[in-house]
Amino acid sequence: MSADINGSFHCEYAVASPRVSPTVSWACFKIKEVETASKYDWMQPAMHVDWDPETGRQVVFVFGIPREEQRVLLERIPARDVRRRNPFCWHSAFVRIVLGLYDTAFWLLRNLVRDLEKARSNSSHKPNNFPLLHDIARHLFHYHETIEVAEHTLQALVAEQDHWRREDREFVQRNLDTWIKTHQDFRREEKRAHSLKTRSKSLNDRHLNEINLAFNLVSQGFGRDARTDSNMMKTVAVVSMVYLPGTFVSGLFGTNFFSFQADPPNTWVTSGKFWIYWVVTIPLTLLTVLIWAVWHWREVYPRWFEKAVRRRQPGNPDDTEAMTASTPVNNGFAEKTGSFFSIQGVATAFGFRDVQRTETV
Repeated sequence: MSADINGSFHCEYAVASPRVSPTVSWACFKIKEVETASKYDWMQPAMHVDWDPETGRQVVFVFGIPREEQRVLLERIPARDVRRRNPFCWHSAFVRIVLGLYDTAFWLLRNLVRDLEKARSNSSHKPNNFPLLHDIARHLFHYHETIEVAEHTLQALVAEQDHWRREDREFVQRNLDTWIKTHQDFRREEKRAHSLKTRSKSLNDRHLNEINLAFNLVSQGFGRDARTDSNMMKTVAVVSMVYLPGTFVSGLFGTNFFSFQADPPNTWVTSGKFWIYWVVTIPLTLLTVLIWAVWHWREVYPRWFEKAVRRRQPGNPDDTEAMTASTPVNNGFAEKTGSFFSIQGVATAFGFRDVQRTETV
């Protein structure tokens, strides 16, 4: 048996005509007991049974169970007459102890998940401890894996006892009472393991629901912060727009084109070179708007230019198709241009109106 194995079962037979007997059998399981997200312990309960079918003598080794469970196992040792005739009865008693440990491990994990669920009722609770959620999820994955392997190990025990009945039919028929009792015990524990596996899946779903809820609550917080920042930026934009005319006027009259210290007093003189201001300002403004328009419609221009060139090519069989296909692009360009210079476009640019999008198929 390997220290890293998470559960298995094996049986070896001795063939002495006409008997076929399970002389050696062993089973092991893996259990993870979690006290907190960072404090846990692994256990690997195992049992090895060596049985002499002629004398009924057994040599049994038990490993990896706590002291309290050792005492319980000693109290539940099968009767001498039963264990001399059926070696699988030892495994039946052992599996019952092991599934009790699995049940304890499940409730420890359930308490961790339940604490997370109850913490949501606290108004000061902040769902931002994602490392804790991750650690608990890891423990839940381990438990589900080990209980699923435990169920498969129990199925292998049941199948092996059925195989023994087929191979050593005469002996088992004479001791059918012990075989049926052990078989029913295995079936009971197999259903118990299946129940724990189903509850483990449900607990995984509950914990996943908590992770999704925490993520959504954090996302909502980010959304509220983003809306607050957006409102602040709108306030800054409005205040800037209110003071913009005054800033422009004060800047304009603060230039050297105007003089307020002319003679006689209380008069002001405008420079004869004031036209230079407009010669420089108007081209720069138009250039700025042009650069922005080129960047804003950078994906429209290449397609528009390509279709315009194709439309002008003589003898092109796709002339009609090209003209038809170019119409939506030109119309879209005109719509974008018109919306930009419209009152609605200005309102949208300053955030006083939501963006209206038109989708075409």
